[in-house]
Amino acid sequence: MAAPAPQVALRHIFERDGDLYAPTALATGPWDRRLQSGVVLNALIAHEIERTPSPVPMATGRLLLDILKPTLMAPVAARVTVLREGRRLQLLDVELVQDGAVTARASALRVRIGDSPATAAPRHALPPPGLPSLNGERSPMRHIVETRLESGGLEVVGPGVVWARIAGEVVRGIPVSPFVQLAMAADFGSGTSSYVDWREWSFANVDISLHLTRMPEGEWIRIAAETDGAGNGIAIVHARLADERGEIGHAHQTLFLDRRRKP
Repeated sequence: MAAPAPQVALRHIFERDGDLYAPTALATGPWDRRLQSGVVLNALIAHEIERTPSPVPMATGRLLLDILKPTLMAPVAARVTVLREGRRLQLLDVELVQDGAVTARASALRVRIGDSPATAAPRHALPPPGLPSLNGERSPMRHIVETRLESGGLEVVGPGVVWARIAGEVVRGIPVSPFVQLAMAADFGSGTSSYVDWREWSFANVDISLHLTRMPEGEWIRIAAETDGAGNGIAIVHARLADERGEIGHAHQTLFLDRRRKP
């Protein structure tokens, strides 16, 4: 009897099926295995933004994403509408639709690229291999995401800093670009700057916002995050984003805190 073929780890998050994106196991969310994670929704929306042509070379200066309802582990459609078209600014509306309902909506503001004075952007040295990973052994994306945790993390309450590199594909055959990687990594802030004990509380984010001075470059993204809350079931994550060339912007997340049910 022939030996069974070795299993190959998944490298892509979605399969393209006509006008639909079918999630692979990598899309599974951390709080409910029936739902897609916010990380992959960010990836798909950023992918759709990059697929949309602009009249002149532009950079995405702002990306605002609202998660309107859970997105099931089932095919999803993406709709992009150009709300404003110009040679200086382009405003996009991106919707993810499942069973006729919009589950996530994003607004992307793209700005033409031109010469202007620049401020000094602090540079941070990429830490060496061997640091702890932010990814747990149960993370579906552990095979495509490499992280180097400088401080903080799920086991330490307080601010944290992590570097992340994502080596997979958004859709089969389409590698994760620096911008898509940034959109995904920006979602890591809540796990980097733990606010509560993850064994007792879930802290799913209901939105994410990015404000950028330029598009990211290279393989690595740095997330320096801190989380604040007022004891009312809501918390806010503030994160500074950088690549190896220097800091490039900020990310914010609103967290919905809920006490986890005992098994």
